[in-house]
Amino acid sequence: MLDTIEKRLKCCRAATGTSPQEIVNYVQQKEMDLSYTTYTRWESGGTVPARRIDVINHIADFFSNNGLKVEGGWIMTGEGFPPQFTEYTELDEDTLFILASRQMPKAELVQVGGTYGEPYVSFGEFCIVSTDISIESNNNKLCYVREKNGLLIGLVKIVDEDHITINDIKCKKVDIIECRRVKWIQKK
Repeated sequence: MLDTIEKRLKCCRAATGTSPQEIVNYVQQKEMDLSYTTYTRWESGGTVPARRIDVINHIADFFSNNGLKVEGGWIMTGEGFPPQFTEYTELDEDTLFILASRQMPKAELVQVGGTYGEPYVSFGEFCIVSTDISIESNNNKLCYVREKNGLLIGLVKIVDEDHITINDIKCKKVDIIECRRVKWIQKK
């Protein structure tokens, strides 16, 4: 968790692959007062006085110029919009959804090809589903369920040792081929 300015500075610097000296040089070129010692102290847990927000804003500009869009206020307090790689700031929602599906651990992208997802997912919409196919770990979750009679998307509830319900439709556990939690739905 990035709960201190020290962690936020280190995170931004690591994400941009830059050194403390490069940051200090950039800030000094802007005719601001920042020494290498002061900056490294900030990254080592030293406090940053609120009056230094102007320097923090220049550090945020440095990170933005190096591919990581970030606001000085976020660096200072952790509040507001978190950093975002600039190469992704202009992506449309569809592309961002597909990229997210590729980056999520233990997840796959599924396109709904019928009405079996109603009312949660409509024909042609995409959802990202877990690769965990266990019924037990997905109890009381919105799931993509493949069973011997077809596909369903709905709330899975374990009724007893042998049965589950999906949207109040009772099914035998032995008929379930896979039960995968829906992590994200892209609505059209």
